[in-house]
Amino acid sequence: MEALTFGNLRPEDDFMHEIGSDPSHNESMFFNFFDAEKKTGGFVRIGNRANEGHAEMTFCVFLGDGSLLMQWGRIPLEDEMVLRAGGLSFEVVEPARKFAVEYRGQAARIADPYELANPGKAMRNNPKVDVHLQLDVAGVGPMIGDRDGNSKDAVIFLDGVGHYQQAIHAIGQIEIGTDRIQLSARGVRDHSWGPRIWHSIARDRSLWISFGPELTVIACKTWLTGAEDADQMGCLIENGKVTPLKDIVISTRFKPDTYYHSAVALDLTDVNDRKLHLDGEVLSYAPLRHRREGEETVYLGQAMTRFTMKGASALGLSEYFDAESRTPGLVEYSRSGATCIE
Repeated sequence: MEALTFGNLRPEDDFMHEIGSDPSHNESMFFNFFDAEKKTGGFVRIGNRANEGHAEMTFCVFLGDGSLLMQWGRIPLEDEMVLRAGGLSFEVVEPARKFAVEYRGQAARIADPYELANPGKAMRNNPKVDVHLQLDVAGVGPMIGDRDGNSKDAVIFLDGVGHYQQAIHAIGQIEIGTDRIQLSARGVRDHSWGPRIWHSIARDRSLWISFGPELTVIACKTWLTGAEDADQMGCLIENGKVTPLKDIVISTRFKPDTYYHSAVALDLTDVNDRKLHLDGEVLSYAPLRHRREGEETVYLGQAMTRFTMKGASALGLSEYFDAESRTPGLVEYSRSGATCIE
């Protein structure tokens, strides 16, 4: 890599940061990874909420047979300066360059991931399997973001929060019971630290697609509660070179009678006025949610999605986040068969 960072970052930002006084202070890492040949991949996340005394962990892996491995929890926090919770651990081996991801524990193997619309029932009624995931992760191109949460100058940002993302390549394996799947996966990792309030967002669309070192696409649009216009951020990463996006248009079709996205198209314009069009087909979808007393429920649709562009194909993650009050309008789009353009 010619440069390890893009923005006002340092490689040392891969390590943990000072805990702020805000009650919602969160420091999290997230890795998504997809092996296109095996049609297998997903994401893992740990978020330390030091001032609340627990860590959030999520393990979500889509398998080639259409089933889903799922585990999550709020785990009592033993060491706020380590990302380790519920059998999942992340280690910075070499800042900006190498990382180790491991999960050892049980997961529900859910034959029909749509069952997660009722998560308690889905987790109880599907078999538990022993899982061991090991990934050696390498950065592909620089860490991209802003350590001060300044959206005016940053390509990748969260207002008021240190945040960056990086394209990755992951080599490893996943053992499911006595079965073993070797993985060579592409994806994107994310690291943020600062206040995190899920319910401040009304709607968010985040898409991560890696065709390999020659092209990774990061495209995100966020509508904060009460905001009419979206914040948008994203870039193209091509053999280590970062080109910011200046316009992102997302066109979505939804599964009938639901707010679950089933197909998505991206029309992107970079800062050099180059235009790209990508078509995405959802292969497997997990309807997740986040609840907090006194707040409306927010829904997170996580989907393993096949994207095509000019004959090239890649698997990626399309994440749709909607506050409960926004979902009826999406259901209406689904019933009409219309495409929702955002």
